[in-house]
Amino acid sequence: MRSTRWAGGATALVVLGGMLVHGTAQAATTADAVPGKASAAVVHQSAAPEQDVLSHWTAERMRTAKPADVPKEQHGAEPQSHVLPAKSAPGSTSPAGGKQGAATLAALSQSQVWTAHGQMPATTVGKLYFDEPDGGHQCTASVINSANRSMIWTAGHCVTDGAKHWYSNFVFVPDYAGSGEPLGRWTWKSVSAPNGYFDGKDSDYDLAAITLWPRNGVNVANVTGWQGYKFGSGYDWNVYEFGYPFDTHPARTGITGQQLRYCTGTTWRPGIWPFQPAQEAIHCDQGHGASGGPWLDDLQLARGWGYLVGNVSYHPDDNSDEERSPHFGDAAINVYNAQQAA
Repeated sequence: MRSTRWAGGATALVVLGGMLVHGTAQAATTADAVPGKASAAVVHQSAAPEQDVLSHWTAERMRTAKPADVPKEQHGAEPQSHVLPAKSAPGSTSPAGGKQGAATLAALSQSQVWTAHGQMPATTVGKLYFDEPDGGHQCTASVINSANRSMIWTAGHCVTDGAKHWYSNFVFVPDYAGSGEPLGRWTWKSVSAPNGYFDGKDSDYDLAAITLWPRNGVNVANVTGWQGYKFGSGYDWNVYEFGYPFDTHPARTGITGQQLRYCTGTTWRPGIWPFQPAQEAIHCDQGHGASGGPWLDDLQLARGWGYLVGNVSYHPDDNSDEERSPHFGDAAINVYNAQQAA
């Protein structure tokens, strides 16, 4: 059995303004001397053999993995830069199953169970398992458009403690529906998070991307399909939010963490100008375990894909259904570019 350890000393890269700069995880803070340091992406490469990670995640270990702790809102990094050109790409339908019928988006802030598995969008959303020093944990992640056809998106607090330490042993199980692995499990090759979260735990930077190894020569997106994305655009969207929550805010019963759940609604930029964080908000009650779950704009169920414009981050008030995502500005673009090159 592999032991869990912090990966803070592993080889890393820092992405500044879309350019890769070689260094170490500790040297990531050399970004301090340049504009946009918090928007820079820190890259951590896996050093573990793929089979070791697969063997590590036994059925019992996965069953007992706890939902990730969700940090309270925190700031301290510089405001996110917004100087890079906007970046977007469409999604693609899944080879795994057919499309659904068309549906109309109606506001739904009390999450409901998503029952249409084996087809988009469910095939692109799954559980992300990983180790912290105290044992196994889990979040939600989604497959997005990338040239390497191997990229998933999640929250920053699902990959790092925000104090220059990485979590480890990442495994993604797409289309999880209470048991089994209908589309298999996929292990990590590399991970990126913004410097503003990796070194500071700033809520405006709570996002991350992971590149997965192919399985039997096949990339994950070629099995699941993929969602599109929109980076460097606005704050106001009409979205579906997906996740695997173990609880809700406000609390209610019957939430087990074993079911894919969803909300729908309109997002907005929280706060009062000029005191507005680089975040988006929505009314959705999904709690622990939904962290990293995708917010998909223009999700047309007849085609099964939309555009990733946010990810589940935190609730500012545990008794409120207001939920937050970091805004996908330069930090998201740098993280995406870093994993595209991984």
